[in-house]
Formats: sequence, C-alpha cells, structure tokens
Amino acid sequence: MSGQQIIFGLLEFFVSVLISFILIFGSYRIILVLTRRIDEERQLKKKNVSVGIVLGSIFIGEALVVKQALYPVMAVIQLFILGQEKDAGSFLEVLLYAFGYVFLAGILAILCILFGFWLFNRLTPNIDTYQEIQDNNLAVAALMALFIVGICLLMSAGVSGLVRALIPFPEIGSIPLK
Repeated sequence: MSGQQIIFGLLEFFVSVLISFILIFGSYRIILVLTRRIDEERQLKKKNVSVGIVLGSIFIGEALVVKQALYPVMAVIQLFILGQEKDAGSFLEVLLYAFGYVFLAGILAILCILFGFWLFNRLTPNIDTYQEIQDNNLAVAALMALFIVGICLLMSAGVSGLVRALIPFPEIGSIPLK
C-alpha cells in the first residue's frame, strides 16, 4: 500500500461525504418545495411512518443514481493527478467539471424520482396516493417507496453512461494490439 493510494482514498472519501451531504440536503429541500400539500415535516412530527418510508426511498433513490456518477468523476481526478499536467488552474477546472457532473446526476436523480411519483400515480388511478400516505397507509407507502427505488435503480445505468460520455477523460496513450 503506497502513500499515494492512501491520499487518493482519503480524497475520494472526503469528496463523497461532501457530495452526499449537499445532494441529500438539496434533494430533501426540493422535495419539500415540490410537495407542499403533504407538509412532510409536520407529518413526521406526528409520527407518520408512511411519510418517513417515502422520504427514505427518495434518499436511497438519489444515492443509487448519484453513486453512478461518482466513480467516473473520481477516476478522472485520479488520472489528472497522476498525469503530466499539474498546474492549479487545470486542476480547478477538473474539479469544477467533476462537481458539475455530479450535480447533473443529482438533478437527473430528482427527475427520476418525480417520474417515479408520476408513473406510480398513473399506474394506480384508483388510489389517492398522497392522501393515503397522509393517512399513514403503510402498504401504499411501501409499494410507492419500492417503486421509486426500482425506477432509480434501473435509470442509474443510463445516468452512468451519460456522465461517462460527458466527462473529458485525459489522454493516457494506447498500447497497440497485434
């Protein structure tokens, strides 16, 4: 184990923690704004488990999608650090791109979650989903939560491919195969 590997590991850890806190807090705030008629915080204070289950699924869905963006971003940062070009301006540019791509993945995760809400409501027209969740219907909350996690899990591969396609990987050379 080299000192450089430890530094990369610590860098990845701290970047992941920072991104996690920012995206989870941000998505929570966005969901609160978009679903004002439920008033999740008041419902949580009233010990509404259904609201907690659905909010938890939102966090898990966000994490599943954003996780797919973290690996390629960290790989680019690692390749940059190991590469030839090491000036501060270029490194700052790489970091800005990295945070931009993770932010894009976070936005796509929220869109996946909103799509999951919309699709769930379309697939269950005889259930007033929001009212059932406010009434603490655990069955509806669990089904909706698993549906959202499933949608995010399936869409995360697409987000991963999009982020990898957008990230400008540095030139590292090639080995000719004969």
